[in-house]
Amino acid sequence: MNFVLDTHLSELRAAIASCRFCVALTGAGISKASGLPLVNETVAGIRLRDLFRPQLLNTDPKRFYEAYRVILNEWRSSAPNPAHIALAKRGAWVITQNIDGLHRDAGSEHVIELHGNLRELRCPSCDQIYGSQLAWEAAVPRCPACKDVLRPGITLEGEEVRHFSRALDWVGRAEVLLIVGTKLEMEPVRRLPAVAKRNGARFIEVNRDAERILPKILSFETTR
Repeated sequence: MNFVLDTHLSELRAAIASCRFCVALTGAGISKASGLPLVNETVAGIRLRDLFRPQLLNTDPKRFYEAYRVILNEWRSSAPNPAHIALAKRGAWVITQNIDGLHRDAGSEHVIELHGNLRELRCPSCDQIYGSQLAWEAAVPRCPACKDVLRPGITLEGEEVRHFSRALDWVGRAEVLLIVGTKLEMEPVRRLPAVAKRNGARFIEVNRDAERILPKILSFETTR
């Protein structure tokens, strides 16, 4: 739903207030106000879009982890903004494409991180999961058990997203689907709204200024 906030605010609030199961589908745009970059911006001289492809990790893991440590340091020191906090206060169940962990930091209890998170590293050989602090112990962190190069706890391009069947269940049960900070250009996440639509969910799209708009829609701030 495209809307003029002041015109539709009462209607939107009423839809949220009567909703028993609200799901938010979020992307990078929701975290921009927390100081995090979008995918076409750069970190340590590398475009985020390229960092999230497997080629750099496979061919130059040292350079990959140099950039990854910058992300760990800067992103995990960022704070949730009013959009994250409003969703948590409302009790919306969140399906996010983001890896920054800000929904959990804001207090959301039900979160699916489709693309993984920055809290973990994983071993591709023995499937062990470790805390991301191991990224600081060597230029290229290796599994303490089998010595293979650890991979980040994030889903790189071409890898299977996580918990997608659970995400399908959530949007299938949603009465209101908030689409926040994402154009839903990537597979398979772009399929999720169609599932909600088939089941009669109402859509509310907020692609800009989510930190200002969501608290108003979710009734945690009055209009100004």
